[in-house]
Amino acid sequence: MHISFKALTAEEVQKYIELQSPIYAENVSSNLGTPKEKALRDAEQTYKLLSEENRKNGQYIGHIFCEEKKQNVGIIWYNTQAERNRVFIYHIFIEEAFRKQGYAHAALTLVEEVARREGVSRMALNVFAANEDAQRLYERLGYETASIVKTKKL
Repeated sequence: MHISFKALTAEEVQKYIELQSPIYAENVSSNLGTPKEKALRDAEQTYKLLSEENRKNGQYIGHIFCEEKKQNVGIIWYNTQAERNRVFIYHIFIEEAFRKQGYAHAALTLVEEVARREGVSRMALNVFAANEDAQRLYERLGYETASIVKTKKL
């Protein structure tokens, strides 16, 4: 399988933000107990990272493009943070029809190649506890747990 990344257009970025911001806020609210309104405000702040200016300065969001199928199979958003010696992956999304076929693995491997070319030696990401499939993938790829947030409902 051969994949590449193809940058989203400004219009596609806006559509992505409109679609993903409430989904992310819902995940934050349900997983961390943050009130929904606060989670939505926080999501809006996070997605400001995808401004045109920031996309010129290290924030990258693109389609995961399968060369053999000649179609997009997902989206990847990451940022090279040289001062922290890492690439931080904000979001990887594989379309439902293409899941469990190795595309996420291939995309993360491609980001590793980007990181090496840019001279950083670490990859980092966050994953919600309920996303067990993603956790298994990250473990298979050698990611280690660096932090755990525990919550308790009262």
